[in-house]
Amino acid sequence: MEKHSKVIQKMAQVIPFSQTGDFYFEKALQAFEEEESDKALKYLTRANKENARNPQLLTNVGVALTEQGDYQDANELFLHVIHHMDDKLGSCYYYIANSYAHLGLFEESKKYAMYYIEHFPNGDLFRSATDLLDLLSIDVDEEDEEPKNQLGDMLIIKQEQAKRLLEATNFEEAVDLLTEIIDEYPEFWSAYNNLALAYFYLNKIDEAMDLLNEVLEKKPGNLHALCNQLIFYYYCHKHKEVEELTDGLSRVYPMSFEHRYKLGATFALIGQYKLSYRWLKKLYTQGFQGDNSFHYWLSYASYYTGREAFAKEMWKLALEDVPDKEGEEPWRISQKAAKVFQSKVDVTAKKKCATKNVHDQLYSLYMAKKLPEQQRLLLLEEIKSSIHMSTLLDEVYTYVWQDKQHVIFEVADVIELEMESQNESDTQDLLSFWFYVYVQVYKQSYDFQHVNVNAWAAAVTYIWAKEKRQAITQADAAKQYSISVATVRKYSKIVNTLLN
Repeated sequence: MEKHSKVIQKMAQVIPFSQTGDFYFEKALQAFEEEESDKALKYLTRANKENARNPQLLTNVGVALTEQGDYQDANELFLHVIHHMDDKLGSCYYYIANSYAHLGLFEESKKYAMYYIEHFPNGDLFRSATDLLDLLSIDVDEEDEEPKNQLGDMLIIKQEQAKRLLEATNFEEAVDLLTEIIDEYPEFWSAYNNLALAYFYLNKIDEAMDLLNEVLEKKPGNLHALCNQLIFYYYCHKHKEVEELTDGLSRVYPMSFEHRYKLGATFALIGQYKLSYRWLKKLYTQGFQGDNSFHYWLSYASYYTGREAFAKEMWKLALEDVPDKEGEEPWRISQKAAKVFQSKVDVTAKKKCATKNVHDQLYSLYMAKKLPEQQRLLLLEEIKSSIHMSTLLDEVYTYVWQDKQHVIFEVADVIELEMESQNESDTQDLLSFWFYVYVQVYKQSYDFQHVNVNAWAAAVTYIWAKEKRQAITQADAAKQYSISVATVRKYSKIVNTLLN
């Protein structure tokens, strides 16, 4: 089903019968244009009171109710119009069919859609009605709609295990399990889509794309595959494909709440917040809870479409779902500041990457790690061609791609935190020195298990400062990093040994 794209045009054709009705009708038009369905409903209801015998206005009120998800109330209005006011108002029959579909009354929906097609072949909503009828005629075969009693208990258990592995970023294990599921159930499309995601996060882009293409070749309308494909295109800078697929998905109107959530979350992920808000807000008003990310994405979509108060309300719920998201509020850094920060990180990372020195490229990956997910993956794609020069860089690159914290970044974070009040160029120089030290650690196969992060940070800071002829003692370094002088002395010897 597609959205009622002609609603506003139809409304504009109505000629209200009084100045008061005209005023509220115009206000409703403006609210619809601003996608404020709740306001539009209030104004249309008021306009209808002024023109109680205007069937088109009542129809418009019904359309506003469907936008709010109040399908039952909307159908009562539509049925009132065709039974008591104007049985030749064709659009009502389509809207009744549409509402019944959303209520799960598919046979009733088919009846009214067929009536519209038979009696209004030249109607503006004829294509919408035929699309709806086609959709209602399709056998249920989407992955999250497969009857569980036909799948088998073992498959359900394995599928849940695979989802938990993905959520825990154990992608290699997820690949093994999902491959096993596909071998046993070659038409279980959910496993293909999840396996594509696992490959994607392992930076195996070609394998991920091939899987989605296989699904879409056999099931062209598979919404999860289309959404995943859009996300992959977005992160791989395939701008033309992103634009075309976004345009296509923006016209999709699925019945399933889960599919609507998939669309809303996907649009948010690629920065299409207006499209995202349309779906996520509707789901919220209909009582949908979703997974732990639902309120997170709704908060972002709300904030970036100018609904800051509601975004903050949703963020409170997001933190109840996922407490470790604290600090990622969309308003924490203004859009302008965020762009400046991202630009600065991009420039620094690309500059470091271009030197071809391993320690500089490690620094480049460290800068990429600081960005939010979307920007991080975009930057990694840009520097990907020059970053793969050694086993060490491959390893760290994979960590950053998967948003995992490598031990070298733990030390770097501690150093950066302690240098927060210092000169920025000194901080960068010290971090570069640390990455250089770690390259020696890796080359000489030094045992880096059970790392004392503060000790390494203190020792590196102490030796770097001495090289810079700065006034510093081991006691100063010990105090700065909250460890003992003996520990600083021990680790300083280790660093000197590695460097020599």
